[in-house]
Amino acid sequence: MRGESAPVEAAQPVSPAAGGSDRRTPALVGVRLGMEMALSRLRARRPLLALGLGVALAAAAAVIEVAFGSSGAVDRALLATFRLVTPITIFALAADAADRTALRDAAWPAARFGASSHHVALGIALATALTAALVGALLAVVVVAAAWGPGAAPFIRDMLLSGWIGALTGAAYAGWFSLGATFLRRGLGRFVPLAADFLFGGSAGVVGALMPRGNAVNLLGGPSPLGLGQPASAGLLALSAVLLVLAASARCRE
Repeated sequence: MRGESAPVEAAQPVSPAAGGSDRRTPALVGVRLGMEMALSRLRARRPLLALGLGVALAAAAAVIEVAFGSSGAVDRALLATFRLVTPITIFALAADAADRTALRDAAWPAARFGASSHHVALGIALATALTAALVGALLAVVVVAAAWGPGAAPFIRDMLLSGWIGALTGAAYAGWFSLGATFLRRGLGRFVPLAADFLFGGSAGVVGALMPRGNAVNLLGGPSPLGLGQPASAGLLALSAVLLVLAASARCRE
């Protein structure tokens, strides 16, 4: 899928202007092109298969937990999903949104028409974060629907609360993976936050507070990193999603 440029046909190459005036397309156009390009990549077969596999694994985790006992099955299945299925699924989607290469290179099909790499990369990272938020919410809702039983919390409340946590967590993961994709050849730096989250995301220290997993577990009623309250963990997830997307695009400046 490398080099896919279907969404950028609306942008024609910008001819040089006399006197060396600005040849760049407007910022909003660059962001829009980046979002369209990322969403086009995410509609391909591979990311859709990754999404389907993630949903299947989340449902399987719920069924397994119910088999071990219906009491607390929703909470246990959500913890298992947020620790493993959510980060891996978001990682695969973030990689495909960036065409499995560095974020700057992923922006080139639009940037070559005169748009700023910074703005196109921002569009790609934004589309990735929004998609990840939807996917994170979907995985959480699937778990609740599959594991819910008579002894659990009210169904609608559980669905809304878990979906909200899933959306925040998914967006935060996308921010980390987008920033990681600005490092190393072909964006292989995206593996660094994935490994850090698996190895240290559940710790009670600073790394646990910075990575999405520790804050998600806190919001689900598990141990909190650094003794943070749940509002603080929710704020950290939302803030990290925004700041990491901006940092990732800033690293793609010309």
